Amino acid sequence: MLTATWSHAEKRIARRVFEAALQRELADLMAEFKRRAAAAQEPDDMWSVQEFLATARRDIDSKYDYRYSQLEIVFGLLLREGRSEERDLQGLAEDRLAFIRRVALL
Repeated sequence: MLTATWSHAEKRIARRVFEAALQRELADLMAEFKRRAAAAQEPDDMWSVQEFLATARRDIDSKYDYRYSQLEIVFGLLLREGRSEERDLQGLAEDRLAFIRRVALL
C-alpha cells in the first residue's frame, strides 16, 4: 500500500469493481444455496444448508471490506480468485496496481 489517498476517480473505479465482484459472488452463492436446498431430503439436510450459508456469510463478510486501507488487499484476493480482472482496475495509480498484483500472486 504505497499510495495512501484515493483520488475521486479511483474511488469510483473501486466502488464499481467492488460492487460488481460482490454481486457476482452473491449470485453464485444464491445458485448454490438453491441447489442444496432443492436436494435436501431429510431434516438433517436443512442444518447442513444452514451451516453452508453461515460459513459463506462469514467468508463474504471478511473478504468484502470496503475500507480504503483494505481495498488493495481485497482487490488482490479478488484477482487471485478470478472474481475480478486486472482490466477492471485500470485507472488506479500504478503503484496501487503493482501492490494489488503482488497480493494476487501470494
